[in-house]
Amino acid sequence: MALVLRLLCLFSVVALLHASDQAVVFVVDPTWDCTESYVAHTPLLQDYKIIKVMTNPSNSTFCNSDHADIYQTIVYQSFTPNDSLAAQEICPKLKSMGVPIAAVIATFDPAVYLADLLAACVGTRANPSEGLLAKARRDKSAMSEAVRKAGLRAIKEKLVTTWSEAREYIESLDPPLSEDNPIIFKIVEGSSGEGVTKIYSMKQAEATFKSDFGSTFDSDSVAKLLVQELLRGKEYVIDSASRDGVHKVSMVYNEDLRPGDGIFNQYYGFKTMDPEDQKTKVIIDYANKVLDATGLRNGASDMEVIWVEGESTPCVIDLNARWGALMYHDGLELMKELTGSDQITSTINAYLDGDAFNKMPLVPSLKQHGAMTFMYVHHTGIVEGIPGQAVAKKLPSYFGSSNEPARGTIASDVWSILPETIVLIHKDKAVVDADYNRIIALEYSDKFFDIVPSAGHTLLTALRPGDGSLPGHRLPAIAASASALAAIAAASALAAMSRRNARDATDYLPIE
Repeated sequence: MALVLRLLCLFSVVALLHASDQAVVFVVDPTWDCTESYVAHTPLLQDYKIIKVMTNPSNSTFCNSDHADIYQTIVYQSFTPNDSLAAQEICPKLKSMGVPIAAVIATFDPAVYLADLLAACVGTRANPSEGLLAKARRDKSAMSEAVRKAGLRAIKEKLVTTWSEAREYIESLDPPLSEDNPIIFKIVEGSSGEGVTKIYSMKQAEATFKSDFGSTFDSDSVAKLLVQELLRGKEYVIDSASRDGVHKVSMVYNEDLRPGDGIFNQYYGFKTMDPEDQKTKVIIDYANKVLDATGLRNGASDMEVIWVEGESTPCVIDLNARWGALMYHDGLELMKELTGSDQITSTINAYLDGDAFNKMPLVPSLKQHGAMTFMYVHHTGIVEGIPGQAVAKKLPSYFGSSNEPARGTIASDVWSILPETIVLIHKDKAVVDADYNRIIALEYSDKFFDIVPSAGHTLLTALRPGDGSLPGHRLPAIAASASALAAIAAASALAAMSRRNARDATDYLPIE
């Protein structure tokens, strides 16, 4: 028995030494660089050398106080996005390091295609980097086309490059465009919902098109826009991790989107969905088929779908080939508390530990129910107090909070500081729902924060309804993306990078 134990210890040491001689590459947009937190929170990563590939020479934003050793950092020395050129420059450097590359992982949308190219170049587990499906995980039009050709419900839309094309398509709609039947304008490679506008009239459509078209969007010129049907129904997000085409769900959330601060779909919070609920099962099955249709076989996925009213079916509206934006810090802790794991750990298992991934359930069971709320400072002025915080801490499902603004903080505008995040967890779903509604009611009645005017800072009207003229989906930057603690303004500024030079050789996949 002693001999067996010694052999097991020897094998463990050999395995550890083998792992430490390999490297994991994180492809990072500097604005979203939280690599050290990923390593600090994921023990398996600590057995590997960590290489950061930066998509441009910007300085990384502050994430948090976590620390981890970075073996080497490689920077693409251009602010003009060009993934093909970046891969040509960076891949030889990775190959010449003398350290085997175990995985190449994208941490946010602007890094996805470069990660695909680098993974193909060094020969690690990856998703298609060539052909039609190379675009399906980063281009909304290509995504919808792949989903449609797989026989799944896809959003009705038209990709346009001129105003005359847009006008002709809008004029063909039945029912016609009106206040009661609005449509959506969407920038093709937008991220976190940036570049999304609700359109109510032809006059607004023309003005918005001319404003967006040709504008600079994340260092790239907007050359095409999507005109989409407005799907009516509740929105859900499915976070998952995949290995060789096997998809495993981390969490399903109901997204609470409401008008506020001039935005028609501002995030107010996320509620966890019970995986045993029949509706959740349908959503998960559909999401897995979308992953197959778009060629996402490996790595993390953060997918948004709408449960279409009157159809009893989900329809994908966004697919992000990276882990969800509800990780650091609150989302990760919420997921761990409810399921015993989190999406980042699941993704790392998918890339580095097949045995651990195989042991994970296809869908985790919830030990408790949970939710997150985002409490925005809606006024310009000085934060004199936070009476809503005292109320929240006494609620039976209160679990914790972060980003609580200090007294005396000057809110120069609605995006000047992060929204306070409150996490709720309880065994009884009704308790979570009741507490969630009470917190939101405090915000809607303007009683959560006590904001007073100050010299040079005029008190504004809170919770202005969205008028459709501003981009929507302003996701709070508490994210698993790497600038989890960066300002909301930085999160909103992030969009997509230009993806070019893909060969159209891969067939679309029919999904049974």
